[in-house]
Amino acid sequence: MSQIKATQIKATIESVNNLIVKNGGMSLSIPPYQRPYRWNNKNVRQLLEDILVNKSAGKERYRIGSVILYKNSEDSDEGTLDIVDGQQRITTLLLLAKAIGDDSFNSLLSTLKYNHNDSRYNIVQNFNYIKKWIDEHSALKDDFWRYIKDNCEFVVIVVDDLSEAFQMFDSQNGRGKELEAYNLLKAYHIRAME
Repeated sequence: MSQIKATQIKATIESVNNLIVKNGGMSLSIPPYQRPYRWNNKNVRQLLEDILVNKSAGKERYRIGSVILYKNSEDSDEGTLDIVDGQQRITTLLLLAKAIGDDSFNSLLSTLKYNHNDSRYNIVQNFNYIKKWIDEHSALKDDFWRYIKDNCEFVVIVVDDLSEAFQMFDSQNGRGKELEAYNLLKAYHIRAME
């Protein structure tokens, strides 16, 4: 009789502040199979404008989307969660925090590893774009950032089975920068080699 491994899936709704700053003592990492940070100015503007529209409409809560995290039991650091889905939004919010001058987000920004030239290029381009966007909206800067930290939320899904994480990623990844077929194939192969 074969044993079936029970997959643990935990889903919560977390504010941006809780996910990125507090995160229950866990740290986030970008695994080697993850695609580069490929958001451009258009993607960043859409996220910022969507948040601004919802804040201006008086919405108490705004759901940014979902984040899928993998708790790797083989990882030597038990306090690390791999970002399977949500890297583009998390990175953009970290760039926004840095541009605004909120140092509480710096520890995560300094620990995430972006090993691809595309990632580094887009980080610089988007950081400069965000600074310009903030200058254009300077009258609401502090209030806007407070709204993002406390009122914007993610659905955070934590799984302990990477295959389950990839299946969820496949079914969720419909908005933002579409995943190219070769990136998905590369991710599956790198994951299998590990």
